[in-house]
Amino acid sequence: MAIGSIAQIASLQALSAAASLLPNLNPPTPIYAVVSSDTFLPLAIPTSWGDFSAKYETQVSDYPQENGAYQPYNKVRRPIEVQVTLIKTGSDLARFAWLAAIQQQEANNPQQLYTLISPQLIATDYSLTGLAYETRPDRGSNKLFLSLRFTEIPQIPSSLGTYTSALEAKSGPLAQLGQLYTNATGAATAALVSAKTFILS
Repeated sequence: MAIGSIAQIASLQALSAAASLLPNLNPPTPIYAVVSSDTFLPLAIPTSWGDFSAKYETQVSDYPQENGAYQPYNKVRRPIEVQVTLIKTGSDLARFAWLAAIQQQEANNPQQLYTLISPQLIATDYSLTGLAYETRPDRGSNKLFLSLRFTEIPQIPSSLGTYTSALEAKSGPLAQLGQLYTNATGAATAALVSAKTFILS
């Protein structure tokens, strides 16, 4: 593990210990929000928040590894998923309009990315990939429970303008299609392959 990574982990652990000793550092009310990453406008303002859970998964190679051959590229992190539950209390019309507004936002701009904020997580560039809702008579008929699933959209810097002297793609003779070479094929090799194809044809 790199020295920088060890120092970062140690700093976070020290911060956690210090915060435990100073509870007044915590805000009196936990902060939860789902806002657009570009405009910071909220997706919705619920009456209260329910579950706010993140799911981390990795995919590892499923073939046998030689001793010492296990490398970072054998373990690939999958996009993080965050499940958020919002609770809306009110009349039938109020709950209908609140839910319809969320559905309309998703229909109008399905590519919208969101920033998710909770006491344990601040995550940027997440897409809304699941929506389910229900009412629970045992908890009050005027409550709507909305479950939203957000999936991380990994972002990388744009390569536009980075490569100014890109080479055009070129292809060899049709007779060479399907041939495999261990290194770049020169003119002499191409000529030999063409001659061999002509003799055998």
